[in-house]
Amino acid sequence: MGQPGSLQAGGGVLMCPPISAARSETLGRLGVLVMVPLLLAGCTPDSSKDTAPLPTKAPGDLVCGFVSKESATTALGTTKFSVGGSKQDLPGVMKNADGSKLNLAGCRFYTGAPGTALTITVSQLGSSPADYSRVVAALAAGKSTFVFPAAEGQGYGQAGEEGREAAVAQLIRGDWRYFVQITPRVEGRDAVADAVALLRQVVNQLGLPRSEHLPRPAAAPTS
Repeated sequence: MGQPGSLQAGGGVLMCPPISAARSETLGRLGVLVMVPLLLAGCTPDSSKDTAPLPTKAPGDLVCGFVSKESATTALGTTKFSVGGSKQDLPGVMKNADGSKLNLAGCRFYTGAPGTALTITVSQLGSSPADYSRVVAALAAGKSTFVFPAAEGQGYGQAGEEGREAAVAQLIRGDWRYFVQITPRVEGRDAVADAVALLRQVVNQLGLPRSEHLPRPAAAPTS
């Protein structure tokens, strides 16, 4: 049941000015069929779509131990999703070559549509050479929508083709590959900008070293 002065129409809420007692009495005499158009004529749609860019530092609560739930909600345009994944460190006193403890980190969001709505992964160079070489090849092709500044590493953001994912962002930074894929196209959102911002949030949240100790990937063959 809506609040006084509001009317549900077309899936949105229409906010209306209060009606004086005199006008209310007049409208009552004219009947319901006349009152509804008059109310609609004086109403203003309530726009609640969040079109603001995502921050580069993860706000609010985290899911999977490293991803902002608030930012994921905004990027997906819904609060109705399930999440699977975690952040896993190396056991005991084991450390990576860069001195970090992270083994891997992954987080996947599902909205009920086929496939994964949002995928975020962080893995060490060498665990999947083909993926890393594609980053270098994509940058060499020069067709990316967004290219990360060299100070942040080697990476790009790219809009997906129609019928595929909305956007992908990848970054090789230090000994790590960061990957974000957003599948749904959300009205009012820039999917590439959201993917890049989510990736930067993960970089800042995990705080992994920028130093390079592992071999760099070579570009994947183009033929």
